[in-house]
Amino acid sequence: MTTQTSNNDHGIPQPVKIFTWVLICAGLFFAYVYTFNPSLAFPGAKITDYSSQFGFASTGVRVLGSVAALLISVLYNKPQWPLITLISRLVIEVGDIIVGFATGGAMVNNIMIGVIAALELWAILKLVRLGR
Repeated sequence: MTTQTSNNDHGIPQPVKIFTWVLICAGLFFAYVYTFNPSLAFPGAKITDYSSQFGFASTGVRVLGSVAALLISVLYNKPQWPLITLISRLVIEVGDIIVGFATGGAMVNNIMIGVIAALELWAILKLVRLGR
């Protein structure tokens, strides 16, 4: 009798793993930026009132949560875990792009978020194919 093994038994594909490490490193940087120094990413940001401080800090925490999920996924090498995290991130990135365009935000930010979203979609498709 032969046993069937799924592609999921082989772990996360190397290109997706590398991309995930890039997201982790970038995420740590942006968690710091949003939480402690938003003017690095948004030169005109005024964070003098409570709602601005809370908004930036909560975004930093959201990014940090995503980083933690990606880190756990890579360390345990389970393809299903980054798949779920990347789908969640893709939804957030698309929302950020919509909000950016709706509020007339910086064009460079929207383009960079779009590039990240496209790469996340690529990684999602690689992981979905792995599960077949």
